[in-house]
Order: sequence, then structure tokens, then C-alpha cells
Amino acid sequence: MNVRKSLALAAATVAFGSGLALAPAAHAAAPAAAPGGVSAAVFGCDYTTAKPTISYGSTGSAVKQAQCLLKYWGYSPGAVDGIFGTNTRSAVISFQTNVCDLDVDGIVGPNTWRALSTVGC
Repeated sequence: MNVRKSLALAAATVAFGSGLALAPAAHAAAPAAAPGGVSAAVFGCDYTTAKPTISYGSTGSAVKQAQCLLKYWGYSPGAVDGIFGTNTRSAVISFQTNVCDLDVDGIVGPNTWRALSTVGC
């Protein structure tokens, strides 16, 4: 088990053991650590948006949030415009290739949302 998984499991065990409720991973709070010391909230990413599965050709606020998070983590999706085009797909594939054990399919589903929202596995 890698360090991130171990820490996540330990945090979940402590939280559940103390009676605290954890938010579902797909709607996790903004990551505390950030590239260049900037928080995701300051960066403009919204963690309250629903997280449906999105892929090439999708449009809307979920795409905009995925683009924001990709940009936040250093993967350039092009403009944060809510249109899942070629640049966004390339950024998703790069992110999936470099983070955790994600399926590299260019689709932002539950596991990719979780990683984008927390960079946890």
C-alpha cells in the first residue's frame, strides 16, 4: 500500500471511529496543499458542483470544474470554457497517466474526479 493510501485509510479510520462524517470523495474539500502555495478555492475551482462522468464532447459546469482542477494541478486543458475538447482530453490523459493507478481513457469518471479533487488515490 502506498503512503497516500495509508494516510487516507488512517484518516478515515480516525474520522469514523470518532463519529465524524466524511464527505464523499467525489465532493471532497479543496486540497490544502497547492502548486505554488495557491489554494484551489482561490484558484477558482468549485467543489460543490455535481461530478457526473464527462468526456470528449461534454459541455457545462462540470467540464469547467474539471478544466479548473486540471489547470490547478498543472495540466493545461486550454481555456476553462466548459467545452470538453481535444486540449481537455489531452490534459485528462496526461493527468491519468501521472496520478495513481487511474485508467487512462480520457474520461473523467468517479476515480478521476476523486484524484482531481484530492490528488489522492
